[in-house]
Formats: sequence, C-alpha cells, structure tokens
Amino acid sequence: MYSNVDNPFNDVSLSKKFVWKKKADLDRERGISKKERERIERERREETARELEKLNKRREEREMEQLFREQEMARLQREAEQAQLGDWEDREERFHLEQAKKRAEIRIKEGRERPVDILATNLRLANDEDQEFESDDKDVELDLEVEVEEPWKLCQRLGLKDLDELYDDIQMYLSLEKNPVNAEFWRAMLLVCDAQRQKLEEAGQSAGTNSSGAVIDPISIEIEKMLENKGEKQLEALQNDIQAKINSGEPIDTEYWERVTKSIVIKMAEVKLSKMHEQILLARLDKLRRYEMKEKEKRSHLLPGGDGNKELGKGTPEDAKRMLRERQQELQAQHEAKRAAALLAQQSDISTMDEQTKQLYIQEAGRELDIDEAIFAEEEELAKSSSNNATYSWEDKYRPRKPRYHNRVHVGYDWNKYNQTHYDHDNPPPKVVQGYKFNLFYPDLIDKSQAPTYRIEKEPGNEDTVIIRFIAGPPYEDVAFRIVKKEWEHSRKRGFRNSFDKGVLQLHFRFRRQFYRR
Repeated sequence: MYSNVDNPFNDVSLSKKFVWKKKADLDRERGISKKERERIERERREETARELEKLNKRREEREMEQLFREQEMARLQREAEQAQLGDWEDREERFHLEQAKKRAEIRIKEGRERPVDILATNLRLANDEDQEFESDDKDVELDLEVEVEEPWKLCQRLGLKDLDELYDDIQMYLSLEKNPVNAEFWRAMLLVCDAQRQKLEEAGQSAGTNSSGAVIDPISIEIEKMLENKGEKQLEALQNDIQAKINSGEPIDTEYWERVTKSIVIKMAEVKLSKMHEQILLARLDKLRRYEMKEKEKRSHLLPGGDGNKELGKGTPEDAKRMLRERQQELQAQHEAKRAAALLAQQSDISTMDEQTKQLYIQEAGRELDIDEAIFAEEEELAKSSSNNATYSWEDKYRPRKPRYHNRVHVGYDWNKYNQTHYDHDNPPPKVVQGYKFNLFYPDLIDKSQAPTYRIEKEPGNEDTVIIRFIAGPPYEDVAFRIVKKEWEHSRKRGFRNSFDKGVLQLHFRFRRQFYRR
C-alpha cells in the first residue's frame, strides 16, 4: 500500500479518500441512501476480510501438509538407505576397533607400545571370543607384555602428558567397543585416569608419583585410610550413608563429604577394575594351560618319556599372577636369542644397502605422518611355492630375503549424503581408508633392468579386501599386504604414482570417490 513517504507515481491526492461519484449518483437514482450505501460498503469489507482470512488459513494448511510430506519422504528415504546399508555402521565400527587392536600389537612388537596398548592386549588375550592361543612368535611376544598388576596402578606411574594421551585413547576404545564387559572396563579406567589427571593438575607436577618435596594433603590421607580395604558393597553402603547425611540438612562440612563421595566413586572403579583384572588373569592362565597341554601332547609323540616342563594349573588370582610371571620369564629366556638374531638380520639388511638407498630409507622412515596418514605394516603370509626349496646359483652371494618397506595408509572422512545427514564436524563419522602409499626398497637386485611389479589377487569369499603382491627378481622374495577393495584413481593429479628409481619401488594411489544419483 502506497503512502506519502512511498509515492512512486507522485500522486498528489494519494492521502485523500477516493469517492466514486458516478456510482454515488447511480445509487441516488436507485433510491439508496448514503447510510445504506455505507452499510453495504462495510459488509463488503468484512466479507473481503473473511475471505482473506480463509485464504491465509488454507495457505498455512497447505504449507503444513507440504512440510509433513517432506518429513515423511525424508523418513522413508532414511529407512530405505538404512535397509540398503544394513549393519554397515556396526561393521565399520568393528573394523576400526580391529584396526586399533592391530596397531597396538604392532607397537608392542616393535617395542614402542603406549599404555593403552597393554590394556587393550590384556583384554584381547583373555577374551573368550578370540581364537585359541597359537604358538607363533607374534602371540608369544604379546604374552610377554601381559600386565600382571592391576590396570588402575598403571595411571599412577604416568605423567600428565601421558595421562592426557591415555585418556584420549580410552575414549576412542570406549566409543568403538560393543562388548559390554570390555566397555565397563574402559569406563572404569576412564574414571581412574581422569581422577589421576586432576590430582596432578592440582599438584602442579609433571611426574606420575609425588616427589619427596611435594606437599602432602592430610585430608586426602584421612580419606584414603577411611576407604582402605573396603569392598564394593561396603563402599556402596558408605556412599548411601554420606548422601543421606548431606540431604538431611544437618550442619555438616558439605565440601568435605562431597570430596569423600567423589573418592568413593574412584575407589569403586578401582575395586571393579581389580576384580575384572583377576578374571582376565585367570582366563589368560587357562589359555596358557591349554597351550602347554597341546605342546606336551605334541612332544609326547616325539619323546614317549614326556618332558620336564612344568604344567600351569588353575588357582587363585595370586597364583595366576605368580605363574604368569614365571611363564613370562621362561618365554623371555626362550625368545631372547630369536630377537637378537632378528635384530642382527635387520641390521644386515640395512648394511647391505648402498649409501644412496640407505639414505632414502632413513629419510622415508623419519618423515612425519600427515594428519590423514597412519603406518601400514600389516604384512600377509604367502603360501610357500616349490621354488622356495630350490638351490639358487646366486645364494652364495645373496641370501633370499624379503624387501624392506615403509608403507602408509590414508584415512579420512567420507562426507556422503548419509554422513551429511547423520553427522557434522563436531560429531564426525568414522574414518575410512582412502588410499595407500607403498615404498619398497630393492637395493641388491641382480637384474636391475627388470623393475619390480605388483598384482592384485582376489580371495574367494572375501568381498571387502584383496591381496596386493609385490614381485621382484632375486634375491628378493614376494611380499604381500591386504588392502581395501575399491576402485583406484589413476590420475597423477589425484596422487597416483608408480615408479622404480634408485632401488625404490613407489606405488601411491587413492580410491575413487563414489557418487550416487537417483
């Protein structure tokens, strides 16, 4: 509606009331009075207002119906996508959990384990869902890393920086864990770790234990003595009594009793962890006992008189701790020579490299990981061919061996329509594998004119992964890795690289992104 302020046509009579003079003259000729004419105009305006109200109401109803239809269509689309994907989310979370456990095993094997790796390995080795204990070097090394003491005592030996790292790692395992017993273990560890972090932050220390010059809090000592040697039921009863005292409204030191309540929660978590650790030790001891029995049966076929090895038996958790310590000492003595031999072989591999290839290997191994990269060293065992038993004409100078390698895996977020609907940047979706970087070192090839190559091998019944086998001439044996089965990007702009130069085979590729259209 125009006004004197908004008058684009410069109408001088815009603010005056319009009178239709010819119609007024016609109404007078018909005998319609001025009062009657005003009544008709008023009714007409009221009718117009009612019509406008009805139109607005119908428009709002149409908008609500449209919104309802869109919501219903979105719901049906989500249900269709969920039915199509099935248990994709659960399978992906299980995959990431398995990858985290494998990374823990690799770090333990390479002697660079983190505190959470010991905890995760304890759970894995004692889990009834895992396979039976096998007599391979990997499981023996993991057995040597079994933590005999209670897991909550691990936090007391760590500094503030290590506790922060452990806290983040525990949160990661807790978000992926589906086993309720294991999830309860990680929740209790999260409480204990957070309490130890707060204690160190308040004390302003960077070490895991109090230094001799630290100020001792008498209230903390009093609370520790109060809760010492109390079981879970006693702690629950004490917690209920304190809560009733706080709610009673009596004149008490509320801050002190709230501090006691917080300490009770931490103590209950420690008691729960101790009980769970006892079960873990007993389960691990039972597996070791079965392993010893199998080994004894195998030896009995070769030595009918038996052997003098001591058999592990069942007992209390304290017996389990003692027997596991003895078992670890025996295994440590048995495999110390193997580790030394492997170290010498590894040093020999590096020493046989020429200086240029050695520098390339050290440079690649020392390069920092990008934010979307991780170490990829999960080698697959290949079936032994008949050629492995042959006598080589070159073995007096070159011994058969696998090439050294330093591989990386690209991981990141896939922001497809499903993830855009259900996740955001504050709550991102699980990371997925987006590509690989393979760097294999062949400094001692006899025939340097034949470059190493690779091929993809499918496995029957396995639709998610394939085997990539790297093949080179003597003295190098084939080496294989398991990778995700997806279509590759072969464009150099997309990071693809396949080259062999200065004794180094480089195969870098990323997976092609999938776009779905209706």
